[in-house]
Amino acid sequence: MRSATVMAVMVGLACGLSAFGDPIAIFSTGVDSSGSPLTPGTVDSHYALVSAPSGVTLTAIATSPNGAWTPNTSTADWISPGSSGGMSFPPGTYDYKTTFDLTGLDPTTAQLSGKWTSDNNGWIDLNGVMTGVTSVFAGFGSLSSFSITSGFQPGLNTLDFVIVNGSDSFSPTGVIAEISGTATASSSVSEPSAVPEPSSLSMFMLGGGLLGLGGLGRKLARSRN
Repeated sequence: MRSATVMAVMVGLACGLSAFGDPIAIFSTGVDSSGSPLTPGTVDSHYALVSAPSGVTLTAIATSPNGAWTPNTSTADWISPGSSGGMSFPPGTYDYKTTFDLTGLDPTTAQLSGKWTSDNNGWIDLNGVMTGVTSVFAGFGSLSSFSITSGFQPGLNTLDFVIVNGSDSFSPTGVIAEISGTATASSSVSEPSAVPEPSSLSMFMLGGGLLGLGGLGRKLARSRN
């Protein structure tokens, strides 16, 4: 009885873990390939600053926050066009893009979640479409939770953190995001169908048919003789 109970618990735990799906390979801002925060001033290889106001170098750099920003965390750094949150940049829109691959995973089950904030306000796009996740103006003093549960596609996906530096003059700007995700494995390979065993009636009818053919053969043989 005890061994059966232990086995049932183990199966239940396994089912519970599998319900969460496989992890999606996506990185928080300002971390290396192992997920450890980068030293401020280091280029973030997982994010690209794909657009910014004229004169801004298109580079996403791990950034030490200024006194008004929420601190870097144990799993994410601020990123910006510079190494320090005290640096000022022109007003306008800054687009930080990252990619992740859902090959082998079912995109209809994918979900991303985490915490983020920005200077100034901004929003998150998934595959070029707004997700409805936004950050508020001057909300850079604390992190806000977010969740994305739709809009994914097979294979390569893009995630954009679009930030508006809304001041009338040069001022600090940046974004920080702790992010992770899961999706279940794709079931594109189907299992072969099992061949059903013949029923007793089918076997009886098959046997009767063979006996009948045998009798017909003997009658034909006698008629020839």
